[in-house]
Amino acid sequence: MITFVTNPFFVGFPVGQPGAGFSAGATVAEAQGAGTATAAAFAAGDATGLGQGVATIEATGSSSGAGIATADSPFVVDGADFDGINDYMTRGAGLTGAADSKLGIFSAWLRLDGGDGVAQYLLEGTNRVAVTRRNDNKISVIGTNAAGVGVMTLVTNATYAAGASWIHVLASWDMAGGVGGRHLYINGVSDLDVVTFTDDTIDYTVADWTIATIGAGSFKLDGCLAEFYFAPGQYLDFSVVANRRKFFKTSSQPAFLGATGSLPTGVAPLVYQHLDDGEAVANFATNRGTGGNFTITSVLATASSSPSD
Repeated sequence: MITFVTNPFFVGFPVGQPGAGFSAGATVAEAQGAGTATAAAFAAGDATGLGQGVATIEATGSSSGAGIATADSPFVVDGADFDGINDYMTRGAGLTGAADSKLGIFSAWLRLDGGDGVAQYLLEGTNRVAVTRRNDNKISVIGTNAAGVGVMTLVTNATYAAGASWIHVLASWDMAGGVGGRHLYINGVSDLDVVTFTDDTIDYTVADWTIATIGAGSFKLDGCLAEFYFAPGQYLDFSVVANRRKFFKTSSQPAFLGATGSLPTGVAPLVYQHLDDGEAVANFATNRGTGGNFTITSVLATASSSPSD
């Protein structure tokens, strides 16, 4: 038995880890149980554990040891290091299951290692969607409609330069939601300057998607990525603290998103690139979401630190 408790693209652009005792291949937040535990507890805001709040846990496997899995349990991940010269990833096609929508969620852990004053891409979808660290060192989220007209530009007020620390980028948008439908948080704190936000549909059905670059290898990321999550067509109101906690724990570390990234909303995202602690870094190209795998150009290295540290 297991007990659950909870304690524009750059400036000027026009537009489970297995817990101890788990069987190989298990993905869990943490379960240290007396005897053998097999559980899947899923609640995106609806399951309450012993008066302690919201439980968002998915644990699968067998465990032997001492008893409790919690939503805020230790969850250790690795990151992928992109060198800013050769390394990036491409989908080579559209995202499987993508549909144009007014909704979206983006979450990623980012460590900037260099390239200050130069635009660097985290995510790009054929000149329609982009998440960047711009050449003014601000982070932006861009969306355009099918005609290529920019309908969304969310930008941080603060600048973010290279350094040893990881930062968490969290954004969501509901284009029909007005002022209350746009959110951009860095390390759990709102940092939002809205340049453009029009009630229109974002074009997610594009020919290709790239991570850590744009197109065929320009504006590459000199830095590391971990827990990379993108969910077109889904939305959470991140002004609600409990929704932010689904990605960013009170300890300022990654929250467990589930094996397929489905825990935050109940639906797996189109993109969820994840590495367990000690997992081969080449597996960062394996999409745990539903949109299809990516292909690595060059050879990635495992990040020398982790947002779980």
